[in-house]
Amino acid sequence: PPTTPTPFPKPPEATFHRYSFLDCAYKVLEQFAGKRPMHYRQITQLALDKGWLQTTGNTPDATLYAQILTDIRRCRERGEKPRFVKHGKGLVGLTAWDGNGVDSVLEKHYAETRRKLKEKLLKLSPGDFEELVSRLLFSLGFTDVIRTRLSGDGGVDVLGKISSAGGTLQVNLAVQAKRWKNNVQAPTVQQIRGSLGAHDQGCIVTTSDFSKGAREEAQRSNCIPITLINGDDLVNLLLEKQIGVRRESVPVYTIRENILSVPEEDEE
Repeated sequence: PPTTPTPFPKPPEATFHRYSFLDCAYKVLEQFAGKRPMHYRQITQLALDKGWLQTTGNTPDATLYAQILTDIRRCRERGEKPRFVKHGKGLVGLTAWDGNGVDSVLEKHYAETRRKLKEKLLKLSPGDFEELVSRLLFSLGFTDVIRTRLSGDGGVDVLGKISSAGGTLQVNLAVQAKRWKNNVQAPTVQQIRGSLGAHDQGCIVTTSDFSKGAREEAQRSNCIPITLINGDDLVNLLLEKQIGVRRESVPVYTIRENILSVPEEDEE
């Protein structure tokens, strides 16, 4: 009698890693662009075809391009080298393709500015550093920002409030400001957590960094998470909010259609 053929085993289902829009753009440009600018719609389609980009949005290409432009702007505001370069007409490239020219000069300038800013922070008195943190909270949208020196406050230096969802939600933030050269350790995280009320959130801002134990303690399960802002994060925020720095405009020149034309008054 005829035998039933043995069915072929089903191939294993493909497993895809999910990446952010920006990570997808970077991967596509790095692997398929050949160091030449690529249109954002082509980048998006390749990311979708590869299964890297998973989204339910109707206009993923517009979302990807908007996020690239926002990332470039935010990096510039923070004095960081952007990963992406906008070439116009929807074309995008990577800054890693060119290590020379204006971008390289600006990168060196930004690095020097960040170094000098961190040096300035370390020279502030503890009180001035707390004042700087207060200004930063206010620029981030916090209200009722005050410095405190209350006895038994667990080392809290600055308090602030922020509202969301049309004012229906309010977060009370208690901040320790550590103008330190040495890394912050776990006991400091435990100290501020022990001072928090039922509806408070904790944060530590330092000019240095955090030990591995401090980071683990900040995210310990079944405990209120503590936000940690190290020296690099602090410098990023100060640059973005233009606190302690002044943003300079870089002149850009374009060729006139008629090089003999006289500049109009509004162009001078």
